[in-house]
Amino acid sequence: MSIMDMKVLSLFEEETPQIFTLCGRDPRSSLRILRPGLAISEMAVSQLPGVPSAVWTVKRNVNDEFDAFVVVSFANATLLLSIGETVEEVSDSGFLDSTRSLAVSLIGDDSLMQVHPSGIRHIREDGRGEIIYFEVDMTGQLMEVEKNEMSGDVACLDIAPIPEGKQRSRFLAVGSYDNTIWILSLDPEDCMQVLSLQSVSSPPESLLFQKPILHLFLEVQASSGGEDGADHPASLFLNAGLQSGVLFRTVVDMVTGQLSDARSRFLGLRAPKLFSILVRGRRAMLCLSSRPWLGYVHQGHFLLTPLSYETLEYTASFSSDQCAEGVVAVAGDALRVFTIERLGETFNETAIPLRYTPRKFVFHPKKETSGND
Repeated sequence: MSIMDMKVLSLFEEETPQIFTLCGRDPRSSLRILRPGLAISEMAVSQLPGVPSAVWTVKRNVNDEFDAFVVVSFANATLLLSIGETVEEVSDSGFLDSTRSLAVSLIGDDSLMQVHPSGIRHIREDGRGEIIYFEVDMTGQLMEVEKNEMSGDVACLDIAPIPEGKQRSRFLAVGSYDNTIWILSLDPEDCMQVLSLQSVSSPPESLLFQKPILHLFLEVQASSGGEDGADHPASLFLNAGLQSGVLFRTVVDMVTGQLSDARSRFLGLRAPKLFSILVRGRRAMLCLSSRPWLGYVHQGHFLLTPLSYETLEYTASFSSDQCAEGVVAVAGDALRVFTIERLGETFNETAIPLRYTPRKFVFHPKKETSGND
């Protein structure tokens, strides 16, 4: 193939210049760029929250064919990423994530070792769904009270609110990956004993207890209508966000712990994450699915209404001098603070002033154009 022209240039800010050649004739002509070295194929690029100092890959078991985790060390943090169809951050890995890692490796057949500036951490996956319950005594010391070995892997937990005048909560809710929700007792007389069991359509992702408001007629209202509930003055409400995108809501008897009056509502394509926030001085539930939903009591009724806002990943109540009852949330790579206003309305509106009396309007689609010299 004939070379028509050739230049040596450095256009890509690389250490070594590149060779640019014009080759061939007619339909077979081409511009070719030659770089010294072996070619690579880039499979993925991910943005990191800082500049990493080291990276390791480890397997779950010495006999595994493929790596299971990528461990990234920063100056003051350690990030663990799971390897699958996608690469996702692992939040409950057992690694000390608040400091940098000096070394990470598989030790033995199925254990991980993390070496950090303050010591060595041995992480072993035992495959058990063991729950350990702790309490703080009158002197402020943390004490282990009881253990319970669940039959399946634990997916999520929530402790019921402490009743007024009591020292401890009565119930613990446990969600399992085998599509079940368990209610366990936290009473000293039968601590960690199973009180009731509820099967659900898919594994629970998040659990949240809600205190009842006495003598209120409760109503779960959708945007197009409502579902009548019942007055449960001696009950708690337990909400579960399922991996199928369904919000599961049931009543917990405050004496026996038995579950009843179960209801379901599809919220979106993502498993709802449930958070307790403060709205007008009362506890409300924020459900984060494909879009955020707010479950709150308004004029004696429980309403479940979508928020006119973008998809949120995580949230918490926020209070300051400028914003007494706000919400702080993570959306993508942004941290957002907002308030929820005009409760009880199904729609929100934005008014744009006009100079003249309007008669008709049309939509003009935007067209993409391109030009050639």
